[in-house]
Amino acid sequence: MIVRRAFCAAVLVLGGCDRATQSESSGGVRVASLSPALTSTLIQVGLGDVMVGRSAFCRGVDDLPVVGDLQRIDAELLVRVRPTHVFTQRSVDGVDPVLTDLASRHGWTIVAQPLVDLDDVADLLDRIPQQFPQRSMASRCSELQVALRAARTPRSTTHRPRLLIVGAGPIPLAWGSETYLGQLVAAAGGENLISGRVWRSCSLEDIARMNPDIVLIPSETEAIDFDGLAAAVGRERLRPLVFKNIEIPGPHLALLSEPLRRLIFASPTYTETP
Repeated sequence: MIVRRAFCAAVLVLGGCDRATQSESSGGVRVASLSPALTSTLIQVGLGDVMVGRSAFCRGVDDLPVVGDLQRIDAELLVRVRPTHVFTQRSVDGVDPVLTDLASRHGWTIVAQPLVDLDDVADLLDRIPQQFPQRSMASRCSELQVALRAARTPRSTTHRPRLLIVGAGPIPLAWGSETYLGQLVAAAGGENLISGRVWRSCSLEDIARMNPDIVLIPSETEAIDFDGLAAAVGRERLRPLVFKNIEIPGPHLALLSEPLRRLIFASPTYTETP
């Protein structure tokens, strides 16, 4: 009994005895995530109850200890939470050598998954059931895959408005056509003026020179400073795209499909085919 109490007291320091007990009773699965995007997806597919570590930027798991992120690892704390799996938003060859060494010594599985576009999100949904077959992940991940495919199905239009997807601010950051928002915009019927799997800084002069029909402004809040962009292209071309977790790639973005179409074709200049 003394040993059991001591164990739970230690776990309480790390993020709660209840969550640790759930993890132990779930086939021994214990998950640490070093990325808010990965954490969001893991929660969405039903793995939130077996998470034991997170990054400082992860949402919805505030009771968990911060074990690291894409820049640094808290090796001591990560060892103490005893993960079976560590998720990192990197390519395999980009994994932190410190994490690789720890995983080798402690028998952890590293799941390295970049998340730039929706293909990456689909790859993650394919990999999760392979890692956790005992958690019956296949059905939930399949449902999310179906929603993603539907969101990416191109919509027939009579016009494809030329647009930019940029954040507000003195030097806006533009989303390329092969990023996750770029792919959703293309499916909705827009023509992105920034190509590639990139995020690119654009000055207000650059934006004015490209002369887009529409400027989409992704944001998690309606408190957006439009002044700079309005000076560049006129306020009538600006379309705020307000959506929770819009800057986190994941299957939740399938819900953006219809709002995007409505925003892009809100002007009578652009009409969709029946």
